[in-house]
Amino acid sequence: MGLVLLIACANIVNLLLVRNAGREREVAVRTALGASAWQLSRQLLTESMLLSLTGGVLGLLLAIGGLRTLMAFVPADLGVLRESGLDGKVLMFTVAVCVVTGMICGLLPALRTRRANLAGTLKQGSKGTGGPGRHRTHNILVISEIAMALVPLIGAGLLLRSFQHLLEVNPGFRVDHILTMEVQQAALSFTQASKLSQQDWIQIQQKQSVQFEQIAAEIRALPGVKETAGIDDLPLSSEFRQASRFVIEGQPIPNAGLRPIAQFRTVSLNYFSALGIPLREGRLFTEDDWKVPRALINETMARRFWPKGDALGKRINLCSLDPKPCWSTIVGVVGNVHQFGLDAEPTFDVYFVGGWTPYVVVRTATEPLSLAVAVTDVIHKTAPDLPVTHMMTMEELLTGSISPRRFSAMLVGIFAMLAVALAAVGIYGVTSYTVSQRTQEVGLRMALGAQAANVRSMILMQMIKFTALGVAIGLAGAFVVARFLASLLFGVGTHDPVTFLGVALVLILVAVLAAYVPARRAMRVDPIVALRYE
Repeated sequence: MGLVLLIACANIVNLLLVRNAGREREVAVRTALGASAWQLSRQLLTESMLLSLTGGVLGLLLAIGGLRTLMAFVPADLGVLRESGLDGKVLMFTVAVCVVTGMICGLLPALRTRRANLAGTLKQGSKGTGGPGRHRTHNILVISEIAMALVPLIGAGLLLRSFQHLLEVNPGFRVDHILTMEVQQAALSFTQASKLSQQDWIQIQQKQSVQFEQIAAEIRALPGVKETAGIDDLPLSSEFRQASRFVIEGQPIPNAGLRPIAQFRTVSLNYFSALGIPLREGRLFTEDDWKVPRALINETMARRFWPKGDALGKRINLCSLDPKPCWSTIVGVVGNVHQFGLDAEPTFDVYFVGGWTPYVVVRTATEPLSLAVAVTDVIHKTAPDLPVTHMMTMEELLTGSISPRRFSAMLVGIFAMLAVALAAVGIYGVTSYTVSQRTQEVGLRMALGAQAANVRSMILMQMIKFTALGVAIGLAGAFVVARFLASLLFGVGTHDPVTFLGVALVLILVAVLAAYVPARRAMRVDPIVALRYE
């Protein structure tokens, strides 16, 4: 936002310098009639303030509509932004920015007016002098605009490439034709839970497993339903972690703080087939596993602790920090699942079976939400006291998990496009001014035999030279700024050569196109008209 504001300021300064170049004779006459330097500077600062404040008012009008559109893309975990609005603080900030910007933008033209050679201006005529100092200032401002536009453009390019890489990640499970919902049972109170023995817990879990499988079978019988299963926490849904430090039977036991951490999930019998999670080794769960502690692990955990592929039959203790161990036998290895986001590396995952799994997943042959009512009716018919909430498709869940990155890329992209548009306007304005100041020179060249294409190439090459210098400076700045985006990038480095080179070429192309129209206008200069004043 700051870079876009600076580019806008550079455009205003260029605009005022161009206007003042055509008013030098007027300023000289006013001075000769007794106007003081302060009165002239005050007039120029007033014009600059009017431009800035008018732009601020138009910006607020655009913000009223733009803010509503932007809120539609705010991710759920940034819901506080939905309460944002154009309150008194925002208005005061806007006024302050407009006032400061107007004063800064009017300062340089005012100082140049005070240092102008008024006697020379009166002799020169109405067109003004347009000396080399002014041209140098214009060129510096154009180079600065290009350099500043390159930084947000590269930032947007890096974020967009990161988002593209993120979309290419395989989550490890199916996301199409999957309906999800939460069916939560009433939890036991602390007093009730403390009175239960281990055998009581096993019986409760078996009873809950039977109840869940009965409901799943009823849902599975619906037309259009292919599979139904459950899990205690959906992948990609939150940062809720059920983790424990574990030890492996027969392997060295590290100190408590150095023991590896595994994420554990409780699933129903058909969970892996419902989500299309592949079985790599061994077998999946059966009803017999409700009674005996058995586990499935993911392939990341299997490769890390059993690189020779002999994980089946081994036992792990996920209660390694408790006095009483809870050993579980590994009966299978399944594919990796990105539990905490596509940009998060797969963790060591352990799956158990048994008990009530509150999140139900339904794989369908038709559009998932079209079966929402039928599935809800089946659940309420079988268990009227169970509420059905948070119903959505797995694709919606996936979209929500990547929405923060999409929002970041969109915001930076908007500012980058604004920066490029402002830079293009600035290049067009400076090139137009340069052409108008060199009308006599162009006419003389054409009178001496220069071709129109030569004139166009001369003007374009000059602008390309400034653009190349601005791009070089901008690349150096982007190398520094890009390091602050490291936490937002995925699958792409902060100094990605493809992004840097591609953005630089795009900006050079934009600059050439912005300068082409004034350069083409110079080709149509009539040498007789251009030399009339010589």
